[in-house]
Amino acid sequence: MSDLFNTTRFFALIRRQWVGFGRIYLMSIGVIAGVIFCFYAFNVGTNYDHLQHDFANVYSILNFRSPLFCVLGLFFVTVISSSYFADLGRKTKAIFELMIPASQLEKFLVGIFYTVIIGISSYLLIYYLIDLAFISYLRGFGPSVRTEVNELGEQVTVEFWQYFFSVDYPSGAYYACFLPVVLNAIFLLGGIVFKSYQYIKTAISLLLYCVVWMSFFVYLMKTQTENTVGRMDDNYWSDSNHIFGLITMTGIALTLIFWGIAFLRLKEKEI
Repeated sequence: MSDLFNTTRFFALIRRQWVGFGRIYLMSIGVIAGVIFCFYAFNVGTNYDHLQHDFANVYSILNFRSPLFCVLGLFFVTVISSSYFADLGRKTKAIFELMIPASQLEKFLVGIFYTVIIGISSYLLIYYLIDLAFISYLRGFGPSVRTEVNELGEQVTVEFWQYFFSVDYPSGAYYACFLPVVLNAIFLLGGIVFKSYQYIKTAISLLLYCVVWMSFFVYLMKTQTENTVGRMDDNYWSDSNHIFGLITMTGIALTLIFWGIAFLRLKEKEI
């Protein structure tokens, strides 16, 4: 039997960790589901009269979906990531956690499994199911498709009660899909490094880092471009998709780095 990784031991650890982490996870997903439901119910409720008498002019009722999905999703990922290894900061619980008969790699991979795979998947499922229920309800007020005349005088078909999972977004938005994963790596590391108030300390550290980095970047750009004339060349970096791609690759690299540091710090906890 390998001391580094064993499949039977890995799945046994998944079942065991659900006993401790499952309660926190279920409470978090319950709160998130409640917040999502309240946003939908509030917007539908406040526009109920318009839905009945002026159905064709209530497009804005769904404008909250994208901001809510992004902000709430990132918050949920950071909370469960910061909470997973939080017990290592408490002496009595830390001893019990460190005595679990599993390797450091197995413990870390189970942490990734719960906070990334299960966490993100369950959030998407909850959001899409609630959206599906409310959009199906809204479609009951009338047809979801109608013909309009655009600025060019052409007739176009507009679907204004689209399910959230079928909405088309700019291609650049999909390059940001790495963000919840890199935040998971950061807050997972914070949950291991800090002994108390892991979420708050990690959030403050991340905020300070972003402020310092952005200030340095703005100062550098100002000193490099001051009294110069900008010129747009048709080169590789003139395409915004290439810039977004570089940002995505950088985010993936940072995720792997933070996961690696978190794993090393977890090993130190068990020495």
